[in-house]
Amino acid sequence: MTAALVLLAVKPLLDIGEGGGDGLDVGVLLSALGAGLMIGALCLFLLDVRRLPPRPLLLMAAGLVVLLILSAISYLAVPARSDLLEFFDVRRHAIYGPGQDPASAIPAEAMRMVVGFAPLALIALMVLRRDWFPVRRLGLVAGVVVLGAVVHSVLAWLQVAGVMPYSFFFELADYQKIGRASGGYFHPMSLGRLLMFAVFLVYVLGRRMRVPTAVQYALIGLFVATGVVSLHRFTILCLGLIVAAFEVQRLRRLLAARRRGHRVDRRAVAGVGGAAIAAAAVVAVLWGETIWHRAEVVLTEVGSFDVRSDTFMHGRGAIWNDTMGILGRAGWDVWLAGFGYEPWDMHNDVMRLLVVWGVVGVVVTAALLVGLYRFVGARVQRSHRLALAVLFGALVVFGLTQKPLAYPYFLWLFLFGQMVLLAAADEPTEPADRHDETSGVGLR
Repeated sequence: MTAALVLLAVKPLLDIGEGGGDGLDVGVLLSALGAGLMIGALCLFLLDVRRLPPRPLLLMAAGLVVLLILSAISYLAVPARSDLLEFFDVRRHAIYGPGQDPASAIPAEAMRMVVGFAPLALIALMVLRRDWFPVRRLGLVAGVVVLGAVVHSVLAWLQVAGVMPYSFFFELADYQKIGRASGGYFHPMSLGRLLMFAVFLVYVLGRRMRVPTAVQYALIGLFVATGVVSLHRFTILCLGLIVAAFEVQRLRRLLAARRRGHRVDRRAVAGVGGAAIAAAAVVAVLWGETIWHRAEVVLTEVGSFDVRSDTFMHGRGAIWNDTMGILGRAGWDVWLAGFGYEPWDMHNDVMRLLVVWGVVGVVVTAALLVGLYRFVGARVQRSHRLALAVLFGALVVFGLTQKPLAYPYFLWLFLFGQMVLLAAADEPTEPADRHDETSGVGLR
């Protein structure tokens, strides 16, 4: 269990240089190792105490087994679907992604699903032995994750400053290219995933990580600014939604505190605001022109908004329309069980689920997520439910043009955030309430 949490914490640091070579993908190997440790820890505990996890978690595990069965069905059906799969050999844009061999892609997709949802084993273990997961321990894990986000943010700004080369580029309409800050990752999406959860963890655990309020806001500002220069629009959107949700909640608490006659530390508010303005001014002087150009690209280079157009969302429309055309030729077995893998990069989580596991997979996954939300929501404090909603909201919004359910580390951080909320439910609330109403940014 401890080794699994360590891997979860240090993975962003080990991911530096991701996609830099054609050899063994260390990140994939570590993810598989971490998943094995998580599942193994739960199995060993269950064998020792001879107890089963709560029924909702068993139903979630059953849902994952159903997806594995669907993958097996699709693997056996590959020869019979060869003519249909040939339609996926056409790639009219680079955004369609590289070609896939069903014989290897189907098992890889099934393994990715198991690895991604492996932290459910830690949640089950946490429910059975809550004392093994104190907030202090999870706060230490969160602190290392935030440190990793700082390192990647620094690398991203070194790319903006021209000190480090870009690894990924934005292709403009006039065939020019503009570098996209991605830190130590190859793609800005990977950086954005880390930034989103780092901001979430700072809001939730900043005080418990013994980080002063001014430093918390400095970190949040750094992560949001890094998301902006990455040019990844849905990262920027999700970061904005996360910050807005927590800041609106904090403002409501401040107003409620004033109505109850509590003193608000105006000097702290002024200090944080002044520091933010000063930092923004320094950044504007150093990289103002570059940042303005990037903001212009984000706002103008958006492609068509006509869903029927091939240029909708820079080629995503072409993928979705072509996919539906192929599904229109498919039989009921494909509609129910899917192809078992992504012949094209779907750039949408619902479309990906439909293609990989069919309608059954969409329904099972939706039921799993709803069940998870209800299970965790029933066990966290009422004041923490906004944070839980923020987690699920980020998952849904990010999934509109990305595939968070296909990214194991996204799911690890997503489920780790829920573990943090479950651990915080056991803490006394009085000191936190007083702190939050006056100066802190953490949750009660």
